[in-house]
Amino acid sequence: MTRALLLRATEDALRSAEKLQQIGFTSVVSPVLDIVATAAPIPQGAYDAVLATSAKGIECAGSRAEFYKALPLHAVGAKTAAAARANGWRPEIVAGTAEAILPQLFARYPAPAHFLYLAGRDRQATVEAGLSAAGHCVTAVNVYEARAAESLTEPARVALAAGEIDIALHYSRRSAEIFLRLVEAAGLTGRLGAMSHVALSDDVAAPLRAAGLSVTCAEKPDEAHLLKAAALS
Repeated sequence: MTRALLLRATEDALRSAEKLQQIGFTSVVSPVLDIVATAAPIPQGAYDAVLATSAKGIECAGSRAEFYKALPLHAVGAKTAAAARANGWRPEIVAGTAEAILPQLFARYPAPAHFLYLAGRDRQATVEAGLSAAGHCVTAVNVYEARAAESLTEPARVALAAGEIDIALHYSRRSAEIFLRLVEAAGLTGRLGAMSHVALSDDVAAPLRAAGLSVTCAEKPDEAHLLKAAALS
């Protein structure tokens, strides 16, 4: 049975492990990021809409964002939209990527608008940079942060050292970068070339390829296509 290495935060990794089991994989979990709510206050303001690019942005904002649930909410990713609905929001624009949502936002808001962005501390600037360049105002509140792990889990270290990992799944560029550092610190970099690596997108794959690894990318940047690519690798 194919053995996969999952590097997501624990809760997400366990859900992914269940999906992998359904397609004949066993999983070793070694979270390289720990998602933590920051309790950052949300400034009062005359916002026109709310943005979220991660389910964690919705979940970690919690009751602090309650006042703004009457505003239109626009989300990147089906998982983000699902988390929004589960928490009492009514998503309007939902797009698969940050690049894909920008044209829809520009069409919906032709005049300058003020967006409240429920964000993570470490993130790509695509949405806010695009909106700002078009004359909109974005107030980003870092409602969560992803803290880097200090080491691989012991089961992952042992399995890597023994050459017992067949494939690693990479969901974000930052987690891929942290993974490479942790593997180097464990003295196991030489083991990575014998494994398959599957990434959510070319951006996620970039640090792995820079390290000389061969990487397969999902056809679309979502977990269903990532798992499909893993099954074919």
